[in-house]
Amino acid sequence: MKASLKCGEVLVGTFVLEFGGSAIATLLASAGADFIITDLEHSSFSIETVGRIIRNARGSNLPCIVRVPALERHFVSRVLDAGATGVMIPRVESREDVEKIKKWTKYAPEGDRGVAFGIGHTDYGDFTKLDTRKYVRSANQEILTIGQIETVQAVENLNDIFATGGLDVVFIGPYDLSTSMGISGELDHPLLLDAMKEIISLTQRHNIPLGCYVNDFESGEQWLSLGVQLIACGNDAFLLTRKFAEEHQKFKKAVETSNC
Repeated sequence: MKASLKCGEVLVGTFVLEFGGSAIATLLASAGADFIITDLEHSSFSIETVGRIIRNARGSNLPCIVRVPALERHFVSRVLDAGATGVMIPRVESREDVEKIKKWTKYAPEGDRGVAFGIGHTDYGDFTKLDTRKYVRSANQEILTIGQIETVQAVENLNDIFATGGLDVVFIGPYDLSTSMGISGELDHPLLLDAMKEIISLTQRHNIPLGCYVNDFESGEQWLSLGVQLIACGNDAFLLTRKFAEEHQKFKKAVETSNC
């Protein structure tokens, strides 16, 4: 994913926060998803459920990011050891937050990630035959770190946050950010739009790929012209209910027409 983003590619995926069956990753891979974000912040998933989704995603050659519920070492280390492609951190608000992310996602000497081989992230097997030096270098280069900017405090500290160089993607959380500003859900409010423009401008200045959440193409097309590369379109529950509602209404209208 990091290589694709560096080449300027636009990647489109979705959140998984309701359907914890192992087949969900294969289903979304077959639908053409470029990645999934398995959500531990707003779901009832256990770490075991997330581990199963990650395992299936790896088998389906589908990058799986995990959004952890909070910036705590044990959340970050456990999902990475399970084999996640990277982590999404909610509510990144300071330089210190980014320094923790870098420390916990990278092995020494770049960070202080705990070492455990022969488990999910190395696809099991006999780890004594693993070239650990090569693996550590590769993991440090490939693990993707996504920081969510979704509070007023984060916007105020943008320069410090970006200057650390510890984030691979900056992800705008418009609903959280608008709520933090006291204008919850008003996505067209001038205050929110100004803040988002500032975020976009600084990501471009620091050459950091930008990500965002959208409900659908119609509401998200505008982001493409603003340089967004990582697009999370809806979530598993939302996409299912919307699609069924559309088809349901077609049948209902057909029945009403024939009855008339």
